[in-house]
Amino acid sequence: MSVRMAPRLPLIFLLMIHGVSSAEWGVIYSPSHICALKNSSVIMSCTYTYPTGYQIKKVFWTKNPVKGEENPDLFEDPEYSQRLQYLEDKQQNCTIRLSHVTQKDEHMYCFKFITDKPDGLWLGYPGVTLTVTDLQVEAPERVTEGHNVSLTCKSSCTLTDRATFIWYRNSQPLTERRDRNNQLLLQSVRREDAGRYSCALHEHSYISPAAHLSVTYPPRNVSVSINGSGEIVEGHSVTMICSSDSNPPALNFSWFKGGTFVGSGRIYSISNISSDHSGEYKCRSINKHGEKYSDAVALNVMYPPKNISVSINGSGVIVEGDSVTLICSSDSNPPALNFSWFKENQSSAVGSGQSFSALQSGRFYCEAHNQHGSQRSDAVTVTVHPGADRNVIVITATSGGLFIIIIIIIIIILFIMRKRSVKTDLTMKQNDLYADVSQRVSVHDESLSEPDPVNDALYASVKPSRFRGETPESRDTEEIQYATVQYHRKKERNRPEEDDCQYDDIRVHHPDAAERQSDVQIVEDAMVIYSSVK
Repeated sequence: MSVRMAPRLPLIFLLMIHGVSSAEWGVIYSPSHICALKNSSVIMSCTYTYPTGYQIKKVFWTKNPVKGEENPDLFEDPEYSQRLQYLEDKQQNCTIRLSHVTQKDEHMYCFKFITDKPDGLWLGYPGVTLTVTDLQVEAPERVTEGHNVSLTCKSSCTLTDRATFIWYRNSQPLTERRDRNNQLLLQSVRREDAGRYSCALHEHSYISPAAHLSVTYPPRNVSVSINGSGEIVEGHSVTMICSSDSNPPALNFSWFKGGTFVGSGRIYSISNISSDHSGEYKCRSINKHGEKYSDAVALNVMYPPKNISVSINGSGVIVEGDSVTLICSSDSNPPALNFSWFKENQSSAVGSGQSFSALQSGRFYCEAHNQHGSQRSDAVTVTVHPGADRNVIVITATSGGLFIIIIIIIIIILFIMRKRSVKTDLTMKQNDLYADVSQRVSVHDESLSEPDPVNDALYASVKPSRFRGETPESRDTEEIQYATVQYHRKKERNRPEEDDCQYDDIRVHHPDAAERQSDVQIVEDAMVIYSSVK
């Protein structure tokens, strides 16, 4: 758009006096209003005319001309001399370029030329009005995840319609968003869309100040960290910290051991920790958009052995030559692998390992060790009691031991009395058997011959042969293996055919106790055997 500037009234009047038409004088600016981007370069297009017969003596640009005052040449102003440049030959074209404009350059700029004649002076007024603007990103402070948002690149004046906008996020260009529209539309916003947004004009170095876009969302990536490294030892203190990614930041934190609530706050501390604190912990993070739990974190508390005890393997009564096994148990973390056995009143160990074989009387205890300490158990008593043919080792604890010993002694006495009663009954039955045999042999002998005055008949003698066992029980349960019966009679001279009659090895076998159903039947069988002796 071109504007033909009219000279001021005094100048017009001067020209009319000399008979010169004002239509021959003028300056044309295109455009007359410029909106320039800060730090950009501005081109002020200008052409001028003057009557024939005049010669140009001087041309220059000035700013904000004031009536009656001298108008300085911008090319002689230090603020402009390095930034101002003529683009044409100055003979009819007065176009200039002003670079690196700032808000200080917002003025009205006019072109003035001087000819060789006193009336040949012209000022193109009004001139070009320059407005310098920057760019601003207009955006909401925050948007909720999943919603849509629009950002606008704004300026204080209207830039040229040919302007092409470029968008930046965190100083990185969003090339896919380059268009003539000064708006940036983000659909279904994600938390990754949060950041600093700025805009610029294509082929311009100026970039707007950044505007921060905040995307709000519920907690995510919730995690628990344990303060410090290495082993957690009983008696020390432990601090656990709950962290989460959320916007706005979560201010409500809850702590759980298993499914039980144990505390609140972002930091959860345990002082003087014990083995009871071992377990799995997790935290819950909450903000106004939602909540989320962390994964469980195991708290493994190390501690020295405790609750040491000794158990006895077996009934506690053994045969001489055997041993009693004592087993040491403990509660520790890590598990105790080193065990030592001691006998009271002895300073040195008598054994090692989790089990120990006791072969002698005494009070024994064990010590369990891990890298965090050691502890000993209460002592148990190993007592050796002598028996008839052997030693019976009785293992008792200190409490209740006397009662068990008395019970064992009573059982032994009843067992011995019962065996003696059985032995007495068996001896009486055997004596009855032998007496009956002797009577029968005598009667039978008298029936065979007459009495001899010289030699008396020898009565049968029963000699029981017994198996002698090695133990009292075997002697009590002995059985009769055989009975030898001998009968001797005097030989008669007139009866040579009659020889001595000798019977021996007549065996009477008694069945075992389980087969002894009738002692009477046994006696009757023996009588029948001896009745055949002649």
